[in-house]
Order: sequence, then structure tokens, then C-alpha cells
Amino acid sequence: MRRTAPWMMAVVLAGAPAMASRAQAPCGGLRFESGRVVFGQTLAPQGAETDACLAHVAEAILARPAIRSVTVAAKLPDADRLDGRGLAVAKRAADALVTAGVPRTRVSAVAPPSVEGEPAQLQLAYVERPTQPSVARLRAASGAVEAGASETQLRPRTVGDSLYPGELLRTGEAAQAELALADGSTVRVVENSLVKVGAIELMANLQRKVRLDLLRGTVETDAAPGGEDSIFEVRTRGAVAGVRGTRFRVSAQDDGTSRLETLEGKVALSAEQAEVEVAGGQGSRAKPGSPPEPPRPLLTAPTLVGPRGGTFPTAPKLAWRTLEGAATYRVELARTADFAADVQTFDTASTELAVPGPRQGKWFWRVMAVDGDGFVGFPSKIYAFDVQP
Repeated sequence: MRRTAPWMMAVVLAGAPAMASRAQAPCGGLRFESGRVVFGQTLAPQGAETDACLAHVAEAILARPAIRSVTVAAKLPDADRLDGRGLAVAKRAADALVTAGVPRTRVSAVAPPSVEGEPAQLQLAYVERPTQPSVARLRAASGAVEAGASETQLRPRTVGDSLYPGELLRTGEAAQAELALADGSTVRVVENSLVKVGAIELMANLQRKVRLDLLRGTVETDAAPGGEDSIFEVRTRGAVAGVRGTRFRVSAQDDGTSRLETLEGKVALSAEQAEVEVAGGQGSRAKPGSPPEPPRPLLTAPTLVGPRGGTFPTAPKLAWRTLEGAATYRVELARTADFAADVQTFDTASTELAVPGPRQGKWFWRVMAVDGDGFVGFPSKIYAFDVQP
């Protein structure tokens, strides 16, 4: 267990299908990286695929209020560039961004010389001038992850994007996101969740204040060590929890119930003028209008049977031992051992799972047991298998 300086985290419970391949996605994939818009494939000067890509780029730009200007460069061979023809191509692409909603005052067009042997293409650069410091960065994402100033302004986001105070982040079905907060903490947002990122204040002597609003779904937090009297707030509905620890889960259920699972440390959970202390390895919940329930032990980590490694021509069947008290099991697969990339979640009442769908390459897997009231226990050891058809 990691040792940390003594500090306080307050968790305020008070608030309310298969992915397409990269080649099929607009632009072949898209990243905003150090002032350049990076595409997964060469962006041709014109054509239907180019038009679809530019519309996608415009949507991504509008979702990033810190981007103040965009330059479209048409890099064409001299035979196609001279006599103003290259600039006309760049302007046509710039007009496509404007038509899709990007203010004309933020878009410019140029036609610089191309490099000999380089294919004709469009390139985009941007200037980012945040009006306020970012409070989080999207460290990892899989599936549909969106963010914006309100639910009507949510737009797709990609790894590396910044989030600013007051922005919402939403994960869709079978999607997950991991946020790296400005204070060094990480927050894992599971599927079908909606989180509002509040202000993050960093002060002297490692003191900090972190505020998140969990509007629905579940987050799992690994809080960075902080100074004395530091506060970490996660708000849902109907209860207040003061946390002395570093790892915990908070869930906001559709019926208004707030559920807390403490993995490390201690949590003082209060609601309706009553309070219980929830130590590591325990959970409690607060139903609307009711005091917190007495702490209950979380289920221990399941024991995995296999596979515990190896290479297979098709995805192998996953198996684990029965755990007393488990109503169902939650199986997670991911491309990385930290379960930050391409995470897939499957719930089953069985002690084995035939992994659905074709897959290739290395996959990591783990299992958690879930009791009859929905409390999720500790994760199992992590094993991997490699699929090589």
C-alpha cells in the first residue's frame, strides 16, 4: 500500500456496439498535438472523404474553446499550386470548416511549397490560447467519450485533450475514460457516466482542493497525496463523505441512491444527520431520505483459473473460481495492464466467459465479484493472453 501524507478528502454525495476501425473513422483517426492536427491518413486536397473529414475536424475544433485560430495549408506540387490554384484549394477547405460552424475570423488559408516526392495533401495547424488553466487531461479513452460546457454542447474528445472548470465529460455504452487531474490524481470514469469537472486549487504546503460532480454512473479515484486539510470532493445526491485514504469508488444510481466502496483508507459517510465510518475493504450506501447503512465487507478478489498467459488462434474461454457471496461477476478486458486503453466490460452470473467477437493481439483481463446489492469487490490479479490467428 502506498504511504501518503495525512490529509482529508471529502466526498460530497449531493447531485443528481463494436467500434469502427481506425481506417473507417473520419480522417482515419484524429489528434490535436502540439499545434498540429494529426490525421490517421493523408488528407487529399478534395473529395467526399476530405469533406467528411473536414466536417469532423470542425466539430472537434468547436468542442475545444481554447483553440483560437486554425490555418489550412494546401501542399501541392508546383504544377498544381501556381497561379493561385493552390490557394484556391486551401480556401475551399477553409470554407468547409466555416460552413460546419467554425467562425470565419478563426480560419485562414495558405498554399506553401510542397516537399518533392510528398503526395498532395491538406495540413492543418492551430493556435491554442486557453482563457483559464485546464484542470484535467484525458489520459486514456475507449469508446464514445464526449465533453463540453453543457449536455447540448458535448462533442467527441480524444486522448490528450484538456478539460476546463465547469466542463462535462460523458462516457457512452461500453466506453471508459481516465482523467489525469491537475493535482496528480487520476479518475477512472466507467461506461454510461456523466461527470462535471469543478475547480482544482493548488496551494502552498501541498494543500489542494478538488471538486467533481458525479451526475450519474461511477468513478474510481486514485487521489494523489496532499498536505494537511486538503479536500477532495465528489458530489452525487443525498449524503456527505469525508475520506481519509487514496482509493475509493462512488456511484450515483438512477433511483437516487449513492454507493461508496472504500478500497484504501477510511471514509466518514454521512446523510440525514447520521454518519458511519467506512474503512478500506468496506462499503456503504445512502438511499434518498435515509441515513447511511452500516458498513458491510466488500467481496474479496476472485481467483482466476485461466488463461494465465499463452498464445491462442482464437480468443480463449476465461474462467475463475466461485466466490461465496457473489451474485454476478464483472470481467474487464483491456489492451494495457493499467486498464486505461480499449477497456471492455462484461457482466455474467457464470464463472466463465466466452469472449465475444473476433480479436487479435495481446489482451489483459481481470474479474471483480458483485454482491446482491450491487457492491463491487476487489479486482483479481491481472493475466494476459495473446491471440494470433
